[in-house]
Amino acid sequence: MRLSPLCFALCLLLPACGPSDPRALTDEGSSALASGDAKGAQASFEKALATLKPGEPDFARASMGRFQALVRSEPARARDEFLAYAKTQGAAVSEADYGTLVGEFLRREHTVEAIDVMDAGVKSFPKSEAMLAIRKKVEEQARTAKDPAAMQKMKGLGYIGGDK
Repeated sequence: MRLSPLCFALCLLLPACGPSDPRALTDEGSSALASGDAKGAQASFEKALATLKPGEPDFARASMGRFQALVRSEPARARDEFLAYAKTQGAAVSEADYGTLVGEFLRREHTVEAIDVMDAGVKSFPKSEAMLAIRKKVEEQARTAKDPAAMQKMKGLGYIGGDK
């Protein structure tokens, strides 16, 4: 049996198209993020999200990975898009999701953005011990941050110097 030249060419070119499976793309994005390639991770997560719909397997995982990648390059955008995502996804967004993103902001010293996400998490889960612990971490970093806006924001929200 002999392959036609067209079939042979397609067999050679098909792998060059890259993975289109959202799970594979999400795994690729996670690997890129873990290795420090935020731009590559973001691209993989965005390709995965282009094929996923809310509620489908891997939608939340790809979304959270994309937000983590954005923290490294565009922290304000990461904050804004995560907060919009949390609003539209409602109960599908967990305390752990807030904690993951707040932790990413804190590791990168984007304290003001961390405060905004933490505040939304505390309001979404007001009785949560996990959110209380996250709030304390944010407060500690706000106190030691080189950015006076972080402390002002915590005070303005009533987390420091108030009775929250």
